[in-house]
Amino acid sequence: MNINYKDASIFYTDQGSGFPVILLHGFLENHSMWSPFLKQLTLSYRVICIDLLGHGNTECIGYVHSMEDMAEAVNAVISHLDINTAQLIGHSMGGYVGLAFAKAHPQKTTALCLLNSTPEQDSKERKELRKRAIVMAKTQYNQLVRMSFVNLFDKITKEQHSLEIKKAIREALKTPIQGFIAAHSGMSNRDDFVAFFKTSTFKTGMVLGKNDWIINAEKHLVDYESHVDFFKLIDSGHMSHISKKNDTNNALLHFLS
Repeated sequence: MNINYKDASIFYTDQGSGFPVILLHGFLENHSMWSPFLKQLTLSYRVICIDLLGHGNTECIGYVHSMEDMAEAVNAVISHLDINTAQLIGHSMGGYVGLAFAKAHPQKTTALCLLNSTPEQDSKERKELRKRAIVMAKTQYNQLVRMSFVNLFDKITKEQHSLEIKKAIREALKTPIQGFIAAHSGMSNRDDFVAFFKTSTFKTGMVLGKNDWIINAEKHLVDYESHVDFFKLIDSGHMSHISKKNDTNNALLHFLS
């Protein structure tokens, strides 16, 4: 299904019944990343999966998509569906969007879980990597996307989940270069949400991979476990929903319940 937002088409799916759960995918992903989890989630919840700006079947609105831009597109879908309150789960970039949404619309947010995500802003090193990726994307896009995805998995995971990884790469390559650049720019300039997340009155959760080279799980365990309502470490990397599907599913169900 689609709605119009700032002259762009925003795609979403709406399945199941019960209290609403909004699922927000990560960078170079789309609503399809949540497919393995929908069977169980929709038994108890109304589940809305949204393609964020410049990803999947959702169009771009510019060459910089701030997390606030994406959050307002999410709000447009929620408002269209007459949803007053919801729980949110965001993977990686989707977590950043969830934080921006919760800060802008606290009255609509009853819970937020960060899956392989963080409330912290980019480090200087991470910002530089994003700048280089934006430059490279203009001339070597396919190679960059493939390399970026494959590097998220260790050797054993690559072998055990080769078909799923190939499928994820095919979905990633559907992302237009403009969407790639706009999201990287937005993530690089995003605000620090640490204080906001730690002091939020809505239910908070973090599900992180022990071997995630992007998110330092052990550091986050020390910094956040006592500040959130639910904290879970999974023996995985950044793509827990692929490498440890069952563990991720159980953690998310536990958080929601």
